[in-house]
Amino acid sequence: MESTDVINEIRGILPRNSIGKYDLLTIFTHKTVFDKIVKVLSLDFQNKVDYVAAPEAIGWILGTAIAKELGVGFIGVRKGDKLPYVKEEIISTHFTDYSGQDKSFEISKSSIVRNKRVLIVDDWIETGSQMKALIALLEKLDCSIIGLATIGIDINEVTQKWIDSSFVAYIGSNI
Repeated sequence: MESTDVINEIRGILPRNSIGKYDLLTIFTHKTVFDKIVKVLSLDFQNKVDYVAAPEAIGWILGTAIAKELGVGFIGVRKGDKLPYVKEEIISTHFTDYSGQDKSFEISKSSIVRNKRVLIVDDWIETGSQMKALIALLEKLDCSIIGLATIGIDINEVTQKWIDSSFVAYIGSNI
C-alpha cells in the first residue's frame, strides 16, 4: 500500500532533472525521511524474517537499514563475477534486466542462510526480472521468501500480482 506522506516528502527531495530513473541516493542524505522509509517498509515483516537480502549497491544501503530495524542479519547479494571464490563455491542465477541486458547475481555456497525466512529489498522494482532472479537465487539455498520491500515500484503484470497478494511492501508507484 502506498504511503502518501512519505511519497510527498520524497518528491520534495528528488531532483527532477534526472534522465530516466531517479537517483534515490539523495533520499538517504535526509535522515528523517530515510528513517520513515525504513519504518514503513519494515512494518509488515516484524518477527517474520530471519534475514534481509539485497543486491549491491543501493539495495545494500536500504537492506542493511531494514535488517537493523527488524533485528535480523543481512545477506549481501553480489553482481555476477564479483565474489572471490572458485566457480564451484558459488551459486548464481542469470536474468535479463529492464533494459534488456544479460546479468547475473551470485552468493557463496557456504552461506549460512539455508532454510531461512528471507525478505528481499531493493530501491526500485521496474519489470520484476531482478526480483524474480533474486528469489530464484535464494530458493537454491532452500530459503523461504517471505516478501519484497522497495521504495518505488512500476506497475505491470508481474508487480501487480505481488501487490494484489501483499507480497511486496512499497512506498509508492508514482514517485
